[in-house]
Amino acid sequence: MIDQIKGRKTWVTRYTLVYLALNSGLRVSELARLKLKDLQLGGKENFLIVQNGKGNRKRDVYLDTELVKHLKEYIVISKTAWSESTAYDAPLLAGRNGGHFTTTALEISFKQALIAAGLPSTYSIHSSRHTYATILLAKTNNLRFVQKQLGHSTLNMTALYADVLPEHNQALANSILDCA
Repeated sequence: MIDQIKGRKTWVTRYTLVYLALNSGLRVSELARLKLKDLQLGGKENFLIVQNGKGNRKRDVYLDTELVKHLKEYIVISKTAWSESTAYDAPLLAGRNGGHFTTTALEISFKQALIAAGLPSTYSIHSSRHTYATILLAKTNNLRFVQKQLGHSTLNMTALYADVLPEHNQALANSILDCA
């Protein structure tokens, strides 16, 4: 909040990066290439368009209402506090020169957020993709939807990302009784 009041963008942008990574499952390269034109916010459906995902594939990633609210606020702050471009082709996460961050810069920024939060440095921006997949699968129980969100070509790949949450282990073990 202090950064925002003083017109600094480091931690405001870093927070947006972490929030977006954890709530979209995007690859770091996809985060780095996001442009304002890729955001489809405010309609009946809220999503972003990954223009060049892995394998040069295009996909839509649907966003929850809290993430949409945060992204809209971030765009307003970018425009008003930092005088950043809100042109159609402008980067969502703009670096000091107004261009896109590199993937390395985003990885370092994510690591700095982990350190500040006191989290283990073994986590990475890619870990947030696994976390997103695991939580999304636990909440939706829809492996196909998780596959589409992550942009995987096969369900087998998605299954590798989506782990079982430890707090669900007992309930899953007890569910065998429902089958008997």
